[in-house]
Amino acid sequence: MATRHSFFLSVELKATGNEARSALEAVQEKMGLRDQVSGLAREDLWEIDVDARTVEGARETIEQLVRTTNLFANPNKHKYTLANVGGAEPGAASWAAGLEGDEVAVLVTDRESTEGESVLSAIRRIGVDDVVSIRKWTRWRIRLAEPPTRGDTDVLALIRRIGVATGRRDGLLSNPHSQISRAVLPWGEEKVLAA
Repeated sequence: MATRHSFFLSVELKATGNEARSALEAVQEKMGLRDQVSGLAREDLWEIDVDARTVEGARETIEQLVRTTNLFANPNKHKYTLANVGGAEPGAASWAAGLEGDEVAVLVTDRESTEGESVLSAIRRIGVDDVVSIRKWTRWRIRLAEPPTRGDTDVLALIRRIGVATGRRDGLLSNPHSQISRAVLPWGEEKVLAA
């Protein structure tokens, strides 16, 4: 009997990408946050649900898709990690996986994203029916000059200022009119930025 298993597939460029480099320059120079933000990285985060008898079988299905198709990653330019999130709805701790103590994350996805459905349709066309849902997020990892601490309201204000476009000079990573965004802190706490 098959059980639903949930995974996060994190895909990032092997080298620093131009998009992350340009975003860092905008945050540091145009937004004037050089003293608060020391780095910025971008990765694609795929939520993938698979019906399989075992978690190992589900993992093998995803790994085979990553290895044999270019739907998620190009092996010449990307590296990836795959993590099981235990079959339950992914929680904040899962979103924080891999964050360093001085990093926060901003998760962004389109409100009406069809990219996951498109990839799922392609997977079905090649005969893989046990993948049941896919959703793609962009995870921006923001390296702060100083590690954030619990209860520091200034950190959330900084993340919101960087993460949500509110004008020509404020906000960069998400458009609140067409995207959903969340802030994730290294200890797993999650805050909605734009719903």
